[in-house]
Formats: sequence, structure tokens, C-alpha cells
Amino acid sequence: MSVEGERVDWADERDNWLRHLKELYHQTEVFLADHTKTGGIKLDYRDIELNEENIGSYSARQMILKIGRQEITLTPVGTLLIGSKGRVDVVGPAGRTRLVLVDREASGPTNKVTVSIGKPSPPAAEAPPRKVTWVWKIATRPPTTQYIELTQESLFQALMEVANG
Repeated sequence: MSVEGERVDWADERDNWLRHLKELYHQTEVFLADHTKTGGIKLDYRDIELNEENIGSYSARQMILKIGRQEITLTPVGTLLIGSKGRVDVVGPAGRTRLVLVDREASGPTNKVTVSIGKPSPPAAEAPPRKVTWVWKIATRPPTTQYIELTQESLFQALMEVANG
């Protein structure tokens, strides 16, 4: 987003989010290529309208997978979310799961809490900010949410869970 005190370029935030979304769909197409070539899975897209505070209304693509008579949608939720750079809901007839755009190093949501009792301690020297590499991961269900690396195998597992339960 921006460093404190700088203005946020909301159009740039939206464009980066849409680029990450496009990368997710491309990665999904690659993972499913063998099945789409044989006709076992059919892929389609439709434009949907998203509306986020500060960014406003914009068009994004939703991916639709058809596996036999089952339909699974990958629906973008947005980029201005707490704890991630973006989220896509994967919804099928038997349930739903979430794909989240998070720091490559993240294994789950983090909560940073500082407690001071008595005399405040001097502020710790802050490490220089490291460059975050954003990647898509599968988020397990709360309350003990963990992030699972998005691989061909983990994607198939997630799709089967929402398709068949």
C-alpha cells in the first residue's frame, strides 16, 4: 500500500490486485491443463462487479469450473482486507474454502500484541522493512486458520472438498 504519510494510489492498488488475480487464474489453468484438454473440466469466466472502500466500483473476473454436473466458482472478494492482500472464495455444491494472497513466509494469520506493565521499556530497534513476496495460499477453516501452499495437489484437494464434501 504505502508508507505512513504517503498518499495511496488506489488505482494502482486495484490494478495490482487484478494482476494477482490474473496470475491465480493462470496458475489454476496450468494445474488443470490435463483435465481441460480431455474435457473432464470445463473452464469459463464471467465479469462481476466489486465495490471496495477508497477503490470504488470495478470489474473483476470470476472463474467457473464445470466438473461433470458440478459447478465450482472462484469469486474474488477484494483486496482491502485485514490480514491479506486479497481473497478469492472457492464455492461448490458441498461447501466453500478461501484462497488468500499473503506473504510467502506466512503460515497463518498473525496478531501482534504488545503489553507493557509498569515502567514502559524503550522501543525496540525496528528492523528495516523486508520486501514482501505475495503468493496465493489456501486458508483452512477458523478458529485455527493455517495457510497451505497452493500446489496442483492442494488445489485438487480443495476443489474435491467443495464439489463432493
